[in-house]
Amino acid sequence: MLRGQAGGITFGTFFFLFLIAGSIYLALLYLPPWIAYYAMFDQIREQAGTSARVSDEEIVNRIMATAKEWEVPITPEQIEVNRTDTRVLITAQWDVTINLFGGQYQHVLHFAPSAGTLVMPPAR
Repeated sequence: MLRGQAGGITFGTFFFLFLIAGSIYLALLYLPPWIAYYAMFDQIREQAGTSARVSDEEIVNRIMATAKEWEVPITPEQIEVNRTDTRVLITAQWDVTINLFGGQYQHVLHFAPSAGTLVMPPAR
């Protein structure tokens, strides 16, 4: 039982509970976009690794499938596949708006994962 009046709560306890509740609230808002970012980054890295055997369109389609699965607000135009003779670079960009306190405040998270790989030129 807490010291003080029966049924009372100390300021320290109230402050601790407020911090815990605030942390949970922010985690519920911020974790899903970050988890989706890491899922997309893994898919982009995987597609960069297999890019020598796959067309650009197929790479974009596979990334878009992951985006749809994780509800990432991205369009195929926001995914770029750049090829040179020795390198493939895949980049994507999207923004997620976090509405805080019922939409009174907004915070925009900008995500821009990219991955590249070296491609061996064909033997001559």
